[in-house]
Amino acid sequence: MASASPSVPFDRFQVAAAVDRLIYGDETTFDPEDARTVLAQLPRKSSPWIQFGIAGKRSGGSHKGYAAGVGDVKIEDERNRQFEYHSANDAYSRAGQWKLMWIGKRGSQYVEIEQVMSDVTDEGRGAMICYTADGEPVRMEIRVNRSFRLFWSPIVVVVPGWKPWKTPAAPRRAETVNPFA
Repeated sequence: MASASPSVPFDRFQVAAAVDRLIYGDETTFDPEDARTVLAQLPRKSSPWIQFGIAGKRSGGSHKGYAAGVGDVKIEDERNRQFEYHSANDAYSRAGQWKLMWIGKRGSQYVEIEQVMSDVTDEGRGAMICYTADGEPVRMEIRVNRSFRLFWSPIVVVVPGWKPWKTPAAPRRAETVNPFA
């Protein structure tokens, strides 16, 4: 469900700075103007109805061969090979260290924020800004992971979820200056 593109061009530096302030600013509140800036500039790419991803590691592999004067040799790579796939990769826009995705659903809008270099299984490496249909920020949520092992196998399934985190800061009152004081 893609909407019209935002009227403001996508300025990656401005969006990255706004997201930095949203994430690393106050612990319980965020500046609603920063949230509006992110929503106004983020391109509207269609996102999948249901998202899924897979990530894992496997051993680095090995090479066998024959060396003159030595005989059969086997060289093993000590490093693990990592892989990751996410069904919504094409829906993300990059700004600084952040991947951002606009989601429009049932009269609400959301912006999902994820650190580019984070491990998907790490807690707290993602956030979501929730908006009303007209773009007014309502709250921020932080990603929490629930994981369980498939029976006795080495496979661990991680199911992400969201929990409330920050609320919009109240607007500051403009101080009036009395010129006669």
